[in-house]
Amino acid sequence: MSGKRPSLAESMRQAATGDAPASSPAPTPATKPPERSPAAASAEPAPRTAGFFAATRAGKKKVTASLDPAAHKQLKGLAVEKDGTTEALLTEAINDLFKKYGKPEIAPRKP
Repeated sequence: MSGKRPSLAESMRQAATGDAPASSPAPTPATKPPERSPAAASAEPAPRTAGFFAATRAGKKKVTASLDPAAHKQLKGLAVEKDGTTEALLTEAINDLFKKYGKPEIAPRKP
């Protein structure tokens, strides 16, 4: 082996910021890229945001839990049975927990 594999996180960061990787030169294309029209050349590129995320998850925080394989399988099966998602079931469970402890049910419900 010739060393350490490149980090996926570092590769994604470089792609998001437009940085070229420091350790390897950029590959040269075998064919000349198509020329852009003057209008396309003068157009400003869309600004990039840091990191990768789904637009539906903007401004949200992740919560994780480690489950036994049997519990995970049961949760996934219940989601299929209810024709929903595990995220919707977990949101429902979190709101039930809030209600149990006298807190407002503020986790947004998923359809």
